[in-house]
Amino acid sequence: MKINKAYILISGVLLLLGFTVIPNLQNKVQSAVLLTEQSEYIVGSPISLSFNTEAKTTQLIVSNALGTSVIQAEKTTGTDEIQFSIAEPFCTSSGVLNWTLIGKEKALLNGKLQLKADTTQIAKLESYLGPQRIAAGGEDFAQFTILPTDIYDNPLPDETEISLNTGYTSNSNVETLKIQEFISWKNVYSTLKSGRIFVAANSDTTTSKLQTIYVDANLATPFKIDFERSNTYADADQITTLRTDIIKDRYNNTIPDATLVNFVIKTNSGAILQTSGNTINGIAQAQIQHPAAPQNWTVKAYITGIAKSNPITIQYQPAINDIPVIWDATIRKLKIGPLNGMLGQTLPEGTVVSLKIKNKIGETETLTQKTEAGHVAFELKKAFYPSGSYSLEISVLGVSKNLESVLFKS
Repeated sequence: MKINKAYILISGVLLLLGFTVIPNLQNKVQSAVLLTEQSEYIVGSPISLSFNTEAKTTQLIVSNALGTSVIQAEKTTGTDEIQFSIAEPFCTSSGVLNWTLIGKEKALLNGKLQLKADTTQIAKLESYLGPQRIAAGGEDFAQFTILPTDIYDNPLPDETEISLNTGYTSNSNVETLKIQEFISWKNVYSTLKSGRIFVAANSDTTTSKLQTIYVDANLATPFKIDFERSNTYADADQITTLRTDIIKDRYNNTIPDATLVNFVIKTNSGAILQTSGNTINGIAQAQIQHPAAPQNWTVKAYITGIAKSNPITIQYQPAINDIPVIWDATIRKLKIGPLNGMLGQTLPEGTVVSLKIKNKIGETETLTQKTEAGHVAFELKKAFYPSGSYSLEISVLGVSKNLESVLFKS
């Protein structure tokens, strides 16, 4: 009985010792060492990472702004040394490239590489300009922005130098700009005189497209107006042309073509008329028909919210001297004409003639007719106008003639 107990005790101790001294190879921690010392590269350069590791199955995971990729070991140069080659697009994209070495689904080692743009191979100078039109005077400006990239379309690093060329008439200027936050920019101010400013950037043999800044005249200053007409008569037929002088800004630049000028006309009866025209070579003109009655016009021109002209006065005289009339009491017909103008010409076809009829108790009625060959006729029928004495007032182009005590027979 004692022998059996001792045997059992010795067997248990040996079993415990067996579990202690036998290594667990499956849970052994694997290690890796990065052999490559370089951590900064120029894009496009060959990139390879070498490691020393006991792991037999390894992969390299790389990631950057483009995405993530898994790379297999390219070759083994020794029992524990492995190497990975990083190809496009990861080796041609500037910025930070993160990597992680994986062995048996566990991360053994990680790190990052810094890839810099190739400033020796500037492939493109993309440029933007705005606004394209600015006002003369040296206060307004356009901003010229440059986005340079290398042959892999990577933005260039800060402090990279770009040349800016500016040209106006026969003058040119070259200055050096430095890239900040991937771009370079310059405010190009207007000149005192209107014209065009040309801007372009270059670096060695690479040049941006040529951009044009149009320097327009500044705000218009007060200007003068005048008029032109073939005669002075209020015939409702001829045309008066209103015209400005050459409108300029305070720097003596002619204002841009197509600037709208409004001509506002105030008649002596208080009515407001308006006509407008666009400038060509700084001059605007507009036309308006002569009035149908003698009157005086006061005319001013405006470039809305910017400038105005001096006022001018235009006088229109009566277009006729006399109104010939014949009253035929027998047939109650009033014949008017021939109506001739101041130069003896027949008034234009369709000239309006009005007849105001007033009876003895003060009631009035107005009839109108249009001329044909300088004549009109009014037939005053019995059904509408009872017999009696009437007064008649004939008006043509603002000229009137009165007939008193005209007898309408039954």
